[in-house]
Amino acid sequence: MINFSLAKRPREESPPWIPACAGRTYRGFAEEYRPIPYRGSTRPKAGLRLSLLLLLVVHSALCAQDLIFAGADFAAWNHPAGLVQIGTSGVTVKRFGTTFNAVANAGEFSSVTIGDYGRSPVRTPSNPAQAGLVADQDRNTYWQPDLDDPLQRWWVEVDLQRAVVARKIRVIFPQTEDAQPFEFFSLHVSPGIQVVGTPGKHIAFERVGRPVNNNTKPVVEFALKTANKPPPSGMPSGEFLVKSDSLDFSILRFVRFEAAGQTAGAALAEIEVDGIGFNLPTRVFTEERAEKGGHIWGGRTWTSRARDCDGCGKASGAEFLVDADLGRRLWSIQASSGDRDWRDDGVWSVIDFGNVFRIDRIIFVPLIGGRSPWLYGYQQGAVGGWPKFDILTSDGSPSNTADPQAEGPFAYELLSEVRTTYPFNDFQFPTRDTRLILWRVIGFYGRDANALQLFAFHRAGYPKRVELESDDLDLGAARSIRRIEWDADQPPGTRLEVQTQTGNGFTDVTRYFLKNGDEVTKEAYEAARKRHRGDIVQERVRDATWSTWSQPHRFSGQRFQSPSPRRYLRLRLRLYSDALDVSPVLRSLRVVANDPVVFAGLSGSVWPREAALDSRTEFRYTIKPQAFNSRDPGFDQVLIALPPGSADAELLAAWVGGQQVAANGSLRGDSLWVQLPPPVVKRDSVSIAFATRVFASPTVFETFVFNSSQEDNGQGVVPAELGADQVFVPEVVQGASLIRNVRHAELFTPNGDAVNDLYELSFTVVKTDKQPQVRVFSLAGHLVAELKNATPRGARATYAWDGQHHGELVPPGIYIVHVELQTDPKDEAVQRCVHIVY
Repeated sequence: MINFSLAKRPREESPPWIPACAGRTYRGFAEEYRPIPYRGSTRPKAGLRLSLLLLLVVHSALCAQDLIFAGADFAAWNHPAGLVQIGTSGVTVKRFGTTFNAVANAGEFSSVTIGDYGRSPVRTPSNPAQAGLVADQDRNTYWQPDLDDPLQRWWVEVDLQRAVVARKIRVIFPQTEDAQPFEFFSLHVSPGIQVVGTPGKHIAFERVGRPVNNNTKPVVEFALKTANKPPPSGMPSGEFLVKSDSLDFSILRFVRFEAAGQTAGAALAEIEVDGIGFNLPTRVFTEERAEKGGHIWGGRTWTSRARDCDGCGKASGAEFLVDADLGRRLWSIQASSGDRDWRDDGVWSVIDFGNVFRIDRIIFVPLIGGRSPWLYGYQQGAVGGWPKFDILTSDGSPSNTADPQAEGPFAYELLSEVRTTYPFNDFQFPTRDTRLILWRVIGFYGRDANALQLFAFHRAGYPKRVELESDDLDLGAARSIRRIEWDADQPPGTRLEVQTQTGNGFTDVTRYFLKNGDEVTKEAYEAARKRHRGDIVQERVRDATWSTWSQPHRFSGQRFQSPSPRRYLRLRLRLYSDALDVSPVLRSLRVVANDPVVFAGLSGSVWPREAALDSRTEFRYTIKPQAFNSRDPGFDQVLIALPPGSADAELLAAWVGGQQVAANGSLRGDSLWVQLPPPVVKRDSVSIAFATRVFASPTVFETFVFNSSQEDNGQGVVPAELGADQVFVPEVVQGASLIRNVRHAELFTPNGDAVNDLYELSFTVVKTDKQPQVRVFSLAGHLVAELKNATPRGARATYAWDGQHHGELVPPGIYIVHVELQTDPKDEAVQRCVHIVY
């Protein structure tokens, strides 16, 4: 749940997505507020704080009911600024490169100061007014030290504001009558880690390469290297791990240019630092990053620290691994692992990026006693060795076997099992679509261990998937939404998806906190001493009428997938680049809406609420208008969504106002369509009796009503109470088998006499939408035939075999029919014997 405190924005004439209507004005919009989310233990700092969702209102007097977002209107949505660019031309997605100048965007970051280090982006004791010119991305401007200053003051220092994995540093000099390259100089770098145990606050610099003498070049480049000392026990192991004692990068925060000789006219135009790629963890949400107003693209982090179990390692927060700060905080393991499952007796951290990126390189930096290069003043005896660990990735696909309290409800793929480690672990691998990285320690025994940072880099090209999400939109009254449309450039290899949620209201909730951050009941809060009482927070949360996220709208003009009408609407937009070098561009989005056929809304319920598996059952669905309005268009058609593959479903009877009527029913796909006789229904209840089979528990009977004179104007029926539109099938839940109710012919005679010529097999698949594989084998184990499901959209699978193999009849005898179903939790197989006689 997200809590919002008040933050006022300038008033607007109307919300940006309201269409312009000649002669009409927008009314009832007094003030607009910007939501400020807080997460985790962060709470409003003082007193009673009112929480408010951003609710955008559409007045009922508008000349059109459509909601239109175009161009810059999407800036009001929750979006990863910088990852997507929003302007008058629409929504575009950032393209990543293989390298970038880390000086150019240093202003987007902030880090700690260490004494005088970090107090300004660029500093020098000589001619400080010009210091910033070495980082202004303009080679025509430059810094010149004061000729009256001693040589010891001829230096300039650039702060990148975060740790950067860099491949090369470039110093650029002007060449004019008044400004010439420095002839004698050296370059130094530092990761920005404080040296402990010395007077004052200092950092250590390391010179890059050899000093430069007699230089006349306008551009001098320095390649960066890092020593990577392997353990004395042997070479580290791990898939995709670069096994080398020297790496082609250095991790740095500060760059220092020092003159080694005074030359009249010596000047420095630019210092450029080539990073190896965009480090995605620098955009993950952390509370500190949010408080500082940093650039955030979403996501979050969590660790075993938050898991409540006896053996879980109580590591520090995973946000320390993504803060791009090597000098202040460590990710520290404070417990040992045993022999149980890693979730219950291990240490792990998860980084969720929020969007799906294309990652091809991860650099993990532990702190290892005796081998890490950055032990400035640390007691090496207090720094342990490093345990075995695994790195896994996930594209965000769901998993039925994952633990939501540990790794989250996601399916992961192993990237590397590291059993001996370097100080710098550089994993370079084929590109993976990645939303989450799971890092877990396996079998750790011994002293505490620490880690400094995890870097993850995007390969050149567009990300796989990015998201934008609206706030909860108040439509002013119930609206019947018909479809979603958009205008976009979608080159081959790209796509758009829109998901929706709808609801009718909110509930106010009051939460009570003590000073220590614990949430307590109202009674406990009032019983506590005043000095122990903390904040009282009021939140407005959704009520039970809200739907979950709909199935995606995958093409413009697709029928609206959420219950309708509703008063409130929320939209989630996803932009996909299935190909690396192309991305969609969204110009506008339209939600096409009508006034509902019954303004007050309709509620419904189904009976009976329980049924047998795959057994033809009679149901009755009853629809009741919430209130009567003479201006309602009314309805005379009902559509009930049936379970997939309901081929033998049929209408049995219909009643209006308790009186049976002559209604007509027909099957349209997997839906029952019912045409009621005139007149249209406005105030009476309607009951529809029908027969069908159910296969899932629960089975939801979504229902819509229509007015035959207003085509495409469908209105959803809301459950009369939570679950009133659901039927439960106890057999599905109670049984362990996925393949049920197998029926087949034990004998058939494929002799062409039109009698018993086909072998027929059918069964019900439950708890999964995976398709089974059905094959026929001889007793010798030879594959004879592979059968195709004649009803792939239904839960009841049906197959037929004509007794042939490669166009010829097989010999008479006994054959084995093998049914196999592979799912994430388990694989299941069923076999039957069939006799062929002729």
